Amino acid sequence: MEATQINRVSVADQVAAVLRQRILEGEFRPGTQLQELPLASSLGVSRNTMREAIRILSIEGLLRRNHHRGVAVSQLTLRDVREIYQLRHMLEVPAVLSPGRQDPDLLKEILKALEQYEEAVENEDWSLAVSHDLHFHSLLIRFHGNKRLDSFYRNMIGELRIGMVLVDRSHDDPGTLIPVHRKMYQLLASGKRKQCAAVLEQHLEDSESRLTRLMTAQTAPAMRTA
Repeated sequence: MEATQINRVSVADQVAAVLRQRILEGEFRPGTQLQELPLASSLGVSRNTMREAIRILSIEGLLRRNHHRGVAVSQLTLRDVREIYQLRHMLEVPAVLSPGRQDPDLLKEILKALEQYEEAVENEDWSLAVSHDLHFHSLLIRFHGNKRLDSFYRNMIGELRIGMVLVDRSHDDPGTLIPVHRKMYQLLASGKRKQCAAVLEQHLEDSESRLTRLMTAQTAPAMRTA
């Protein structure tokens, strides 16, 4: 029984990975309705496995379930972006300012996430870059020392995943994002929390501004042709 359950979860994870890639690469656009049975059939898996994969992606914020319309690829509004970034400012900045001793293990994890992010950007693998970027910022929340807050933040930040992939892919020079993250890590590692908070604050403002501009630009043509 246990072996069967492990295998089922493994297949669901693989299916989730396939769907995640299709979403982040733009094959399934924001707002696209996904039907369980056709998807399950096309991937050669059971409906139960597909439901578990959809549950995984819903937790990540990539899919949203509607009782009347089924499942659809998440679609951010400008209000969503404002609210999410408001929460990011409220949670990330105080996290790096929180008092307490340096945690060498946490700093090692942050460095690893940074290096993985840098490698993904250099390889222009935007979906992977965003995953490591989100992980980097999620690790900052751990300075609060609150596991429930960690879980809340991960679920909340996942809603930005699609938008951030679009932003990084369309960025004039995504490589310029690397020094910002590297600087934040160096300031944290040297105990310069206030300086790190200032860099982080500006980074969040710039990130929100880029995403807002992109979403506004994509909405404008649709409004003109409506």
